[in-house]
Amino acid sequence: MHAQDVAESGQRTHAEGDAGASDAAKSSPAVPQAWRNKRFRLTVIAAAVILAAGLGFGVGRLIGLGNVVVSAAIPRPAQTGNAFIEDDDLTAQDNQENIFASTAPGMVHILSGGTSVGIGLVVTPSGKVLTTYRPAAGTADLAAEYVVSRVTFKAKVIGADAAAGLALLQLEGGDGRAFSTVEVGNSATLVKSAEASRESSYHVPGEVYVTAVGTTGTQDALTIDVGTLATLNTTVTVGATTRSGLMASVLQSAQPSAIGGPLVDLNGKVIGIIVGGYGSGLHILAYAIPINTVLAIATQIDRDHS
Repeated sequence: MHAQDVAESGQRTHAEGDAGASDAAKSSPAVPQAWRNKRFRLTVIAAAVILAAGLGFGVGRLIGLGNVVVSAAIPRPAQTGNAFIEDDDLTAQDNQENIFASTAPGMVHILSGGTSVGIGLVVTPSGKVLTTYRPAAGTADLAAEYVVSRVTFKAKVIGADAAAGLALLQLEGGDGRAFSTVEVGNSATLVKSAEASRESSYHVPGEVYVTAVGTTGTQDALTIDVGTLATLNTTVTVGATTRSGLMASVLQSAQPSAIGGPLVDLNGKVIGIIVGGYGSGLHILAYAIPINTVLAIATQIDRDHS
């Protein structure tokens, strides 16, 4: 596979070569009409308000106080692959609802001095956050604001992996309650799970659907952009770093806000973190670190700084 230059922020740069995608993946894949539904790609504010009411103060999933221990362990990839169930709302609406239930509650804006500097994913009930923003250890005025509930917590740096471009932060001020988290999937069984999904879904056979989820600034809103998985093991140059083992997905529109955000499956579970992309029109290639790799890196960072 040839390496190619990829924008590390919202701006996409022209590719120098082939990312290793098949000829079918290089052309814009056919997309069912349901996936072109504007409700699916618009900025979701009304749903955010509904979620905010359900999440209370942004530290949902309460599991008690006192002797109940709030888990601080980095999660493992999902051990079971649930088939996607599509009802009469069609794929797009069902996927959107799954995202609101599984991923949206755990997304945060990373704030430095009150300014949004990136997207974060809360991965443990104890408040550990994965982000592509890499602040220096001991950085002051670091915080995280839940995208949906707009509740803000102070944060500190646990550690970072410069080669992977990831950092692990710790939220503070939960007062013993569990923080809302994203739900993780399993990137190693992604295609297998998609095969199972086809047995109970009407979406086009032969395509593995994924969705990029992003947010801009400190808005209490999400942007959702559907795509199809092109390759599972791509080598590209992101910024000044050549990375291997990335998933490449073909999106339908530019998603500058999704850099650092999650790539999710049809069930709304995180299967990767987007680190770069390029392209234009209906053929935007987004590159994501598979969630299995991300969780392994997070576990190592956690161990190295415990």
